[in-house]
Amino acid sequence: MVTLAAAAMVVFLFPAFVAFRYTAASQRMDFVRRPWRGWAFAVAAVGVPGSSQLKTSGMALRKADWVFKGTSVDPREVQLLYVPAATPYTFSHRVDGRLVTSTVTPTYKFVWQVEGVVGTGSDADADADADADETVVGMLDYRNGHLLYDIRDDLLPSQLIPRPTSSASPSSAP
Repeated sequence: MVTLAAAAMVVFLFPAFVAFRYTAASQRMDFVRRPWRGWAFAVAAVGVPGSSQLKTSGMALRKADWVFKGTSVDPREVQLLYVPAATPYTFSHRVDGRLVTSTVTPTYKFVWQVEGVVGTGSDADADADADADETVVGMLDYRNGHLLYDIRDDLLPSQLIPRPTSSASPSSAP
């Protein structure tokens, strides 16, 4: 009888543990408090469309690097969010000391939350950028790969200046 009860608990809780493991830290405790949501996550994960553009975190991070290439935004990490499909999802995060609330509407139940830092725009402050607090810099739609949120929309013009790249000076011809 004890074995049967333990097996039932494992079957009931296992999807919640899977969802806890694969979703963003901001959502993990929700699966602990409401473990039945783990089953909804599992069903959504099994039903992922084969044509989805950003199926892995690696694909999503490469897309984020491409989107923000040559800008003052440095994407460093992506985390999976499980949200209601085709329903506005609202999130809050810090941008330059301000609390900003933004809303995105994904096409599918999964969204990649891109976290990173906004650089100062100068090589002299590169070390300060390395220690900067990470924030949400973008949201990518899992299914179609579209950028749903871009932190550059919430930055001041002076913060949009890309950091100059260091390159060796060309050698002079004799």
